Amino acid sequence: MAVVVMGVSGCGKTTFAKQLADAIGGAFIEADDYHSDASIEKMRSGRALDDDDREPWLRAVAAAAESVETPVVACSALKRSYRDILRADTPTVFLHLDVPVDVVRSRVRGRGGHFFSETLVASQFETLEPLEPDEHGVTLDATRSLPELLDTARAYLEGPSR
Repeated sequence: MAVVVMGVSGCGKTTFAKQLADAIGGAFIEADDYHSDASIEKMRSGRALDDDDREPWLRAVAAAAESVETPVVACSALKRSYRDILRADTPTVFLHLDVPVDVVRSRVRGRGGHFFSETLVASQFETLEPLEPDEHGVTLDATRSLPELLDTARAYLEGPSR
């Protein structure tokens, strides 16, 4: 089973997914590593990616997840259609890190050397489609401490329906 830690840029996906992978013996995958140079430049210049930009990226991320045991992927997965690509060939659970927009703006502003522009925060929230009841996953309050989030995620992943 793949675990995808999802949410808007700046919600803490990478930090959380790395620690979760360590905690459950999974293989960490950073979806940002699979963006094309053109997509990175587009975001760096303050332009949001569209579905055409994202589809090959998501397919590459899905292929990477299929290539390892117990993948833990940090990936925005903002729309259901994006999540459909990620789970097409692999049973997948989504952990949505939910954070208020003001917290995200502050986090993105404070990141050095990242290609994601603060001007794109609003577009991330506009694009975000929360998990639907029939999707395998849970929404977590990512303003909580990292240890609390990890405990909650592990309990969810180890729950009776997993």
